[in-house]
Amino acid sequence: MGRRDGGLVVLLVIIIIALSALAGRQAANDDSGDPRASTFVRSGDGLAALYWTMEELDLPVARRTDPLLDADSLHGTLAIVAPLKALTEEETSVVMEHVHRGGTLLFAATGYDYGGAMYDSLGLIPVLLPDVNPLLGTTRSATARPHRWTAGAARVDGFRRGFRTSSTALGKKGVQTVLAVDSVPVVITWPLGRGRVIAVSDAQPLLNGRLEESGAAHVLVRALAEARDTTFFDEYHQGFSGDGSLLGGTLTMVRRFASGPVALQLLAAALLLLWAGGRRLGAPLQPPPLRRRSPLEHVEALAGAYRQAGARRTVRRLLLAGMARRLGRRAPADDRAGGEMLERMAKQSPVGREAAAELEQEWKRGHSGDLVALTRGVDRLLDEVRR
Repeated sequence: MGRRDGGLVVLLVIIIIALSALAGRQAANDDSGDPRASTFVRSGDGLAALYWTMEELDLPVARRTDPLLDADSLHGTLAIVAPLKALTEEETSVVMEHVHRGGTLLFAATGYDYGGAMYDSLGLIPVLLPDVNPLLGTTRSATARPHRWTAGAARVDGFRRGFRTSSTALGKKGVQTVLAVDSVPVVITWPLGRGRVIAVSDAQPLLNGRLEESGAAHVLVRALAEARDTTFFDEYHQGFSGDGSLLGGTLTMVRRFASGPVALQLLAAALLLLWAGGRRLGAPLQPPPLRRRSPLEHVEALAGAYRQAGARRTVRRLLLAGMARRLGRRAPADDRAGGEMLERMAKQSPVGREAAAELEQEWKRGHSGDLVALTRGVDRLLDEVRR
């Protein structure tokens, strides 16, 4: 490589570093002040923590950035959490049709909207809770009502609003109050057609800044896990409607940020340098083999919380289901089927018999067993099978 080529490479590296720093600083500033309850937002008002928690628990999740045009485009569970833009009557009709067909709807009200097409269709009337002053940031703690989703959870903190007791949703057949502040319901659920509605009066306990301490994750994760389908978070009504293309993203940056034109010029200069001095600097190196992150990192952190919340059954089932999918097997339907699968692997599998036998013994301990030990057994069995 000549001196001229070496100078081009150095200049290109400098431009890339400057462009990365500019983009990183702009993204950080934008995210820190973003008030949207979006799974793309990592600041205190976002939902990224809830999305990542569900991913770590092997609950299928996805983001939806397409408009709600027809019910045929909707699948599984639709999560509409504090939408920045209210749903129109047409969009609300699409959502209601999806639920009637057998889908699940998780709807969490915004902190400033007290009405609209979605509220009218669901029969919900939000109301400010007693002794709550939004300007001072005061909130109330909700008490768990007897329900399979609240087993082991005494309360959930962070509510500012509830549902007025005169809401027509509370008179629907099969409605259940999951959480309430005194006599005011804050989380309710009821069947609708062949589907189900889960309504939360305030999205604040679900946000990044409160999720760890509020205790809302235990209740919500159980509710969504019961649906046994992918949860699609509605990002379209949070303002994320791009098609994900490079051209579209570049145009958005140029229009939205004052630094957009400058960054675009730097990018054009970098591409020009690549074209002018593009010469192979050597044979490409093979990337190291990818290894899936061990679930021990998050299970050890959550194990204590799930022991207190009484969620051992859910965690055990999700761990074994995740292992079965990675091995190309059908997820067991219950604890008995899980034990039978491990017994067959310990006797018939050509590899990993010893690890399967140890995992089977830990599985037989039932709900009194150690979740961390069970996870280590799953990790060891996967490692031996994939060698």
